[in-house]
Amino acid sequence: MNLDTISEETFNLIKSTLTTGMTSGTGVFGVDLIDLVSLVPVETPWRDFLARTTAAQGATTAQWRALTNINNQQPSPFAGLDNAGGVVKTSLQNVSAPYQVLAAGYSVTEDAVALAHGFADAKAIEIFYALNQWKIMEDKALMGGQNFALTRPAAPTLGDVLTGGSIAASTAVYVGVAARTGSGYFFAAGNSQGNSATVTTSTVAASTHSVTASTTSVRGAVAYDWFVSANGSTWFYYTTTTVPSTTVTALITANQVPPTTLPDLSTTVPTYLASGDNGSAGTNEFNGLLATLAGDYSNGGPIVTAGTGTASGAVFIDNAGGTLTVSGGGIAQLDQLNQTMYNQNRLSPTAYMISAQEANSISSIVLNNPGAVTYLTMDDADGRGNIAAGGSVATYVNRSKPGAKIRLEVHPSVAPGTIIARTDTLPFPGSNVGNVFSVRCQRDVYDYVYGSDRTHGGPRVDGESRSIETLINQAPVVNGVIQSIHA
Repeated sequence: MNLDTISEETFNLIKSTLTTGMTSGTGVFGVDLIDLVSLVPVETPWRDFLARTTAAQGATTAQWRALTNINNQQPSPFAGLDNAGGVVKTSLQNVSAPYQVLAAGYSVTEDAVALAHGFADAKAIEIFYALNQWKIMEDKALMGGQNFALTRPAAPTLGDVLTGGSIAASTAVYVGVAARTGSGYFFAAGNSQGNSATVTTSTVAASTHSVTASTTSVRGAVAYDWFVSANGSTWFYYTTTTVPSTTVTALITANQVPPTTLPDLSTTVPTYLASGDNGSAGTNEFNGLLATLAGDYSNGGPIVTAGTGTASGAVFIDNAGGTLTVSGGGIAQLDQLNQTMYNQNRLSPTAYMISAQEANSISSIVLNNPGAVTYLTMDDADGRGNIAAGGSVATYVNRSKPGAKIRLEVHPSVAPGTIIARTDTLPFPGSNVGNVFSVRCQRDVYDYVYGSDRTHGGPRVDGESRSIETLINQAPVVNGVIQSIHA
């Protein structure tokens, strides 16, 4: 500091300050700059698991052919003397998966970089954050993306209950329902065509009526949006559930807030549309894991809505909003899934892909029920004085294929209420399948920087993490799903 440049007025101000002493409020103190911290979890186990390959040439879709199982349609091998054997049947299916763009943008001004100088690299942080968000979004897309429409739910069955709500007697209550894909659950991409029904509360003079509503599960749906109306034309969003049922306690006149009890559910309020699909078919999406299992094969084209093409063969079990149940020391729904899959393919799943809700439910059911056999071991003689409380189930024994064990994997991109049984290897003769699942890229993730101009703002860097890719599932038939599981 050059003291010659300090004015007499400044000296007088310093002098007046010093004559009154120094306190914590008026004295000299420094600024303790602690490092910038990030509190954003980046857990992407599904995208990290998948092998990644790059196409040898540009194309709008990835295509392959599959020989499908028609073992139960073959002719008898008993030909008889002097007769030719029957010719075996072959079923060849053409399959395609559209390439789509995944992108997460960023923008950082040069002034922001300058003001952060000496503390943090604002540009590097913004690019790194965008890449992490891209990975999170890719994980969700690879699990729940869907480019064909969900089936319209059946009209809900409604029931009047005298208690539990604030609906008056003799009141008409309309309830609508629409189904969401995995992508719709996380990104509010839309829901299926809605369906509705009406009930009039009884004449019992009370204002405590409530209305129960339930529908049948939609294949591949992970959640259901519920709406309420007083006239059947003006609809208000009520709630979202991961099972096909709910209870309406009030005749609302405004949209409600999406429930915070469902992890990572989009905060965007959904809408109701009875006249057609409401965006469950993501035209810019590829089909993620669940969609490749829920949809049907078309004749050489992309996967189509279930019931409109050739079934993929994936096993689907509808738990219809019930809880998992213990049976014979195991869990009935898992045993049913394993047996069905073994009867169909002679294979055992590699892993159950589950949410934290199902991980907790499975462990609670097994550890709380004396009918479920567990084995506890003690490592040393002092173990009684150093007991670890609690427990979790990490593997499940497949009783349909004794000795086969199935891992339990918690995936943040699996919505609560859904279990996906994944089979990673295909040991069929001549299967020619190295990885059942993979990411096929026209261009793998890269950083793209846009050019800046004076028209759209000051000096800055605009860019994005971007890829062109699709999910390849070469064997839906060896996988399975349990859906609509209540916590």
